Amino acid sequence: MAAIHANGTGVRHAISRALATQNLAPLDATFRVKRARVDLDDVGEVARAEVSIDILDPARLEGASDAELLGVVNPDGRHPLMVRLPGDGTVPPFYIDILPVSWSRWMEEHEVTLPPGTDRYCPYVGASFEEAQAFAASQGKRLPTEAELRHAWGDRPLPWGDLADPSHGRVGRPRYDVIPENGMHPPTRTGIFDLGAWLWQWLADGRVAGGAPADVSFARPAEGAWPIGIRLVQDA
Repeated sequence: MAAIHANGTGVRHAISRALATQNLAPLDATFRVKRARVDLDDVGEVARAEVSIDILDPARLEGASDAELLGVVNPDGRHPLMVRLPGDGTVPPFYIDILPVSWSRWMEEHEVTLPPGTDRYCPYVGASFEEAQAFAASQGKRLPTEAELRHAWGDRPLPWGDLADPSHGRVGRPRYDVIPENGMHPPTRTGIFDLGAWLWQWLADGRVAGGAPADVSFARPAEGAWPIGIRLVQDA
């Protein structure tokens, strides 16, 4: 199938629109983002996104190499909205969510009220470590280890490369009153969104990772200091 192109208010939205042209929902699809770009407004927020995606058949990916599976979302048809990362000597292969847990996903299991002005696709940032662990278990998944997050981050100062780049994510100081929707900016080459730009994320040992514009950081969370989200992993 030829690449499918679409525009949207953010990259995730543009991907959903591209999949919809083939009567596919993101949870059902196997795809790879071939190209993604965003236009920023005067204050550095995403004004428009454009994507090109390849829709793939999981049956044809059986036996594919790690290089061929790089960046493919749901490569086996059984891990929706996850990518498979190969092992690297420090960790075995594993699957990781391409997006942080959103308010919409959290509200499927918890009776919480969406705050005024918050989009349901924004990352949920109100969970304690214990709540994040319990949510992961309810999904048949778990929180990532430090080694897994380092592996997902890659060997560059930022997941997308060497330099701060506003088109790839929020690289300034996080602000509680400005929490963008998931997937507004392009994914990394491994297909992961919103990694290392502004959102700290829970680790399996109770520390948090991410959030640093210069390099990945790992720390014990200070109460109320940062917006802390959740991203889940699963053994391959």
